[in-house]
Amino acid sequence: MEQAMFVSNTAVSEASKTMANRQAYALLEFDKNQPVVIEEIVENPRFGDIDKVVEQRLKDLGFLPNTALRIVAKGLFGKPPYAVQLASGVQFSLRMDELKKIRCRAL
Repeated sequence: MEQAMFVSNTAVSEASKTMANRQAYALLEFDKNQPVVIEEIVENPRFGDIDKVVEQRLKDLGFLPNTALRIVAKGLFGKPPYAVQLASGVQFSLRMDELKKIRCRAL
């Protein structure tokens, strides 16, 4: 019985290490329908003085750390804007500069 408990703890530990080793990338870099989870919302100098306002707006819409989402559609020739769907089912269209602010890791 103790051995079984040790194996499951080891498995959990290995899964945690794997998750920790995955790097976060801009949402812009992921493929269509690939499930991802948001790590953080980062600064994008293109927004200038309103960057914090854009960050807060994204958070208000539900783009929060540990939220799962996926890209459901890409624009012409695979370029932005992208339609993304949050785990809650709600969908948004995001432009390139917004996609660059949202750092995610693959699930």
